Amino acid sequence: MTRAIALLGALVAVAAAAEMRLVETKGKALECRLGDVTLWKLVHDRGEGKPYFHPVALPDGTVLTWLRPPDHRWHRALWFSWKMINGLNYWEEDRQGKSQGITEVTAFRHTRLPYGSVKIDMTLSYHPPGKPEVLSESRTITITPPDAAGRYRMDWTMIFTARDREVVLDRTPIPGEPGGKGWGGYAGLSVRTTRGMKNYHTLNSEGQRDMAGHGKPARWLDFTGVVDGKEVGIALFDHPSNERYPTPMYIIMRGTFGYLSPAFLFKAPYKLAAGKSLVLFYRLMFHPGRLGKEELEREWKAFATLPHPGRGK
Repeated sequence: MTRAIALLGALVAVAAAAEMRLVETKGKALECRLGDVTLWKLVHDRGEGKPYFHPVALPDGTVLTWLRPPDHRWHRALWFSWKMINGLNYWEEDRQGKSQGITEVTAFRHTRLPYGSVKIDMTLSYHPPGKPEVLSESRTITITPPDAAGRYRMDWTMIFTARDREVVLDRTPIPGEPGGKGWGGYAGLSVRTTRGMKNYHTLNSEGQRDMAGHGKPARWLDFTGVVDGKEVGIALFDHPSNERYPTPMYIIMRGTFGYLSPAFLFKAPYKLAAGKSLVLFYRLMFHPGRLGKEELEREWKAFATLPHPGRGK
């Protein structure tokens, strides 16, 4: 029975993949369309600085993300950003959309894989304005087609390498530290949920619900809400071979402010010696409905069996 269900899911994914079209705007963006729906769009325009996904939607067209909300214009729907690198702010932006530190896409390509998945490879450079690179990144994102349940996955691999001197990755300090703030601790892979999301709910691998899971280490976190009368969710999975595993999860669920992130720097800054690399490997799963703990644990176990990319670098 289980094998039959798995086969059915694979057939549905293949059928969905056959309908999926990739539309590329050279040097600007890559968009995935499923029929009339934009399932996801990745903007990698160098003029934008940090690359981001928006919209990220379910197969029925329900959009899950919010780009540049008025309360935090630098929130880019689904994106990655460090906060402080060697004391320079790469997160917040001025009115012209510029950060103190520069995040620059230097190469981009995509590949269609068997069974309809899409593999995206990017290189990024982090440096002060007009100065040499201090940190490089090799980023790979593999995206599956939707399965029989309408779920699809993004696996993010990020390999950061310090150049010719030590790099210190830091964040706004948390309570209990000098200058600590109640909202401190954020940086890294981030999702800002759509403005229309209501009735937030989170569940993590430790059984903690809602804000009880904020800043707490967890193997996975599921963030759900109601959009246009439908319950939808974004699940985040931390690979067990990541450093500082399990990662503290950062959660905001207040009014129109829904946010989730694996906060790698939550408890402490991270020092990366010259020439050394840090590898982070996460999965995001976008899904209709609210999932149970057993189902989410099975998904994490499947992800956890994947070999950690770049291990030993």
